[in-house]
Amino acid sequence: MERSATIVFVALTLLVAGSVVVVVVDACDGVPRMSAVEACKQASVGPAMSRTCAETLGTSADEQEATDFMVAAANAATESYKAGKEAVGKVLSNPLAPDGERLPCLVCANKYDDASMLVASTADDAKRCKLSADSLPDLVTAVSSVDECATKMFEESGNTTSVYATAITNRDWTVLVLRLATLVVPRQQLS
Repeated sequence: MERSATIVFVALTLLVAGSVVVVVVDACDGVPRMSAVEACKQASVGPAMSRTCAETLGTSADEQEATDFMVAAANAATESYKAGKEAVGKVLSNPLAPDGERLPCLVCANKYDDASMLVASTADDAKRCKLSADSLPDLVTAVSSVDECATKMFEESGNTTSVYATAITNRDWTVLVLRLATLVVPRQQLS
């Protein structure tokens, strides 16, 4: 996938103002254009993810390149990892927190770092039109990392902690990034 710069010059000379308008459109070759609604429809696997997608991408019917949606979701996911690490940090800095909650938080701190690095790197590839089927395993690893955090929290503390709830939300965001990335990667590479 190569980035082709399509530069459209629209020169409108306004007699009164005497100005020129220049419009620059930049796109990755072969990446479909769709609305946020359509991207969410294709990327979502259930009501919770559909809500997450709509909250992240909006509900505009205007078409954009699918890369834009994937990058927006990746940015939201990396921000959510920061919130997850903050929740983990609160537990770890609390000397009264039970070991059953503290120990999985140590795992989560590392897993959020891993996921953040992988998602940010993949988003960077997408921005440079270098996203390919070879990039997708990094996103699968990111999903697995966040899921491992949630699993450790569940095993040790159940599903009532804020760290667990945050990890589940972060996992959904990461899955959304992966599913949106599959819209960007040319279909022939996925076969």
